Amino acid sequence: MKRLLDYDEMQELLSSLDNSIIEKQNPIGYSTFGYAIDHYTYGNGKYHVIITGGTHSSELISNVFVIRFMEKLSKKEIFIDPKIYTIHFIPFVNPEGTIIVTSAIRTLISKDMPEDAVQTYCLAYYRNCQIEGDYAINYKDNSIKLQQMMFRHADYNCLDDKHKALKESLKFLFQKYDLPEGCLINWSSNGRGVDLNSNVESSNFIDRITNGEKIYDKLHLNNIIRSNPGPVGCPYYEIPGEIEKENEALFNFYNKINTENDFIGSLIYHSCGGLVYYLDGHNKINPWAKNDSYAKNDLKLAKIYASSAGYKLISEKLYTTMDAKIRTLFPITLLIELGRVRATPLAQFMDFDLPGSGEDFKYVYTKIMTHNTNAILDTLPAMLEAYKNKF
Repeated sequence: MKRLLDYDEMQELLSSLDNSIIEKQNPIGYSTFGYAIDHYTYGNGKYHVIITGGTHSSELISNVFVIRFMEKLSKKEIFIDPKIYTIHFIPFVNPEGTIIVTSAIRTLISKDMPEDAVQTYCLAYYRNCQIEGDYAINYKDNSIKLQQMMFRHADYNCLDDKHKALKESLKFLFQKYDLPEGCLINWSSNGRGVDLNSNVESSNFIDRITNGEKIYDKLHLNNIIRSNPGPVGCPYYEIPGEIEKENEALFNFYNKINTENDFIGSLIYHSCGGLVYYLDGHNKINPWAKNDSYAKNDLKLAKIYASSAGYKLISEKLYTTMDAKIRTLFPITLLIELGRVRATPLAQFMDFDLPGSGEDFKYVYTKIMTHNTNAILDTLPAMLEAYKNKF
């Protein structure tokens, strides 16, 4: 079974699923350049759950995990009672970004490359990110990065011609903002260069950007400016506070499911760090909360998921993201960072046991797939119980 999949391969896998078990619905919306934000369902039970992946397109493992989980359901390798639950899957919150990142990957890692060679490249990428993190700390080095050099032939021309409008947008961004060579591999944003998680009215960057501050990313990405549209971090394209089409569609979808059904909770997948975030109503000011009831059961459910997956718990530090808004307004919603190793998009696809390596480094991909599948199965009944007890 292939681990590393590009956008087209993921779409092919989704098309191959048993449509009597995993049913494709109408898209929840469309991106700026017309890409569908796909929506699939499993089951027809009374209690509804939403599972999303791919908000940050460089966090490719989140797309793959959601799709592989759907595949397990389709093949009846796992069981969730379809008469109790309706599960909504949004595997590509950010389809434009996923196309960009996987097109960049294909400039070095071909579809037919042997798996041992793919693993070697994933390891090299991971180690190069570590080296650049050290360089950033020890030498304040913000030059082109080793992991970017691996993908220095990936520019907007690496996208297939069927993505013409998306290619033109990237060309414009590269020329206007002088983006670093090879940075397509780091692309977390959509095709307009907007980070969907930062694209929220309470973003802590808006005032700083308005005041003309240049805000750089950190460590192995410290040559990328977050305050301009580009690979990471930028909260808006032109108008401060303008909400991107992907976020508008996602928020409206959550609101529809919550209004029309017994909505018991959701799971938002990112990577990396092996973390489960919970909301703490007493530590920080939350602009969307009328009281702290939103945090009442978050910790309880987060503990169940974290215990099952072997992940660490962490409380929300800043209520300045789209995820924080959704998690406040639509409890119970957990944010899960897949896998303990860092360096996206490739490190989470490593799947070997090197002599002398630490436990977190062993069989990274297999652990992500297995542990998080089990965690979902363990957490859903607790979500249902919490909902029936009115949180």
